[in-house]
Amino acid sequence: MKILLYFCVVSCVSVTSERGNSAWQLFPFIKVKNKPKKVYDSCPKTLFLGKKIVYLPSCHSTNDIAAELVRNNRFSEGVVVITDEQTAGRGQRGTQWVTSTGKNFTLSIVLTPTFLAIKEQFLLSEAVALGVRKYISIYTEKSEIKWPNDLYVNNLKIGGILIENAIQGARIAHSVVGIGLNINQTHFEVPRATSLSLVSGQEFTLVHELPILLQSIEAQYLRLRNGHDNDIQIEYLGNLLGYQKNRKYRSGQITFDGVIQDIATSGQLRIQLADGTIQEFGMKEVEWIWDH
Repeated sequence: MKILLYFCVVSCVSVTSERGNSAWQLFPFIKVKNKPKKVYDSCPKTLFLGKKIVYLPSCHSTNDIAAELVRNNRFSEGVVVITDEQTAGRGQRGTQWVTSTGKNFTLSIVLTPTFLAIKEQFLLSEAVALGVRKYISIYTEKSEIKWPNDLYVNNLKIGGILIENAIQGARIAHSVVGIGLNINQTHFEVPRATSLSLVSGQEFTLVHELPILLQSIEAQYLRLRNGHDNDIQIEYLGNLLGYQKNRKYRSGQITFDGVIQDIATSGQLRIQLADGTIQEFGMKEVEWIWDH
C-alpha cells in the first residue's frame, strides 16, 4: 500500500469525540501548545461521519494531517480534520487552494471504501460531490457540479474536492477526502468565485453548518456503500455543468465545441465533437472556456 505522508506540528488542537478522549491520547504525534478558541461538537445525527473531529486553528494541509492519522493508525472511519487557515492547501491539477481565514470550510474526511475496486474510484468522487451539492442546494437551487469534482453556482466556483486514495491489492484501503467550500467570504482575488453568503444573502455560523454538511455527505456515501452505483451516476450526470449542452473547450492548443455525453467508468469526461465522434478526456487534458 502506498501513500504520500507528512509529519505534522501545530500550535494548538481540539479533538471532539463521543468518548471524550484528549488530543494527546488520540493523536500523540500532534504537538499541543495551547487551547483553541473554537470547538466543533461531535455530530449527533450521523452514523459515523464527524463522530471524531480534529480542529486546528491553522495548519499546512488538512489532507496531510488526515493522512498522518492513517499512518499512525489513530483513526476510525469518518474522522474529520478541519482548520480555519490552510497554508499549503492543494487543489486539482496541482493548484493551490486559497481561502480567507475563518470564513469558509477547509476540511478533510477519512473514509475506508474497501468495497470499491480501483477502477471504481471515481464513484467516490461522484458521491461526495453530490453530498456537497445537496448541502449547497439547501440555500440555493442553482448549484451544479463541474467535472470532475468542483462545485459551481451561476457559473462561479463555490467549492472543490480533492480525494487521495491509498490502494491495497485491487481495492481502495482508505481515502482522504479534502473539501474546500466558500461560506462567508465575500471578496476574492480570482474573478470566477462566489460563496454561500453571496448567493443567499445570509451569514453562517460554521460550527452550526458543519453537521448539516456532514449529514449530506454521509447520506450519499451510504448510498454508494449500499450498492446504488447506477443511481449515483445518473444523479451526478443530471447535476453536471454543461451536460447535454454545447460549450467551448480547450485541449492543449486546440479550441473546440462539444457536448458532454457521459462519464466513463474510470472517470474520463466523454465529449461529443462537432463531427459526431466522442472523445474521452482525463482530468488534465481539457479545460472549460467561459463566455464571460
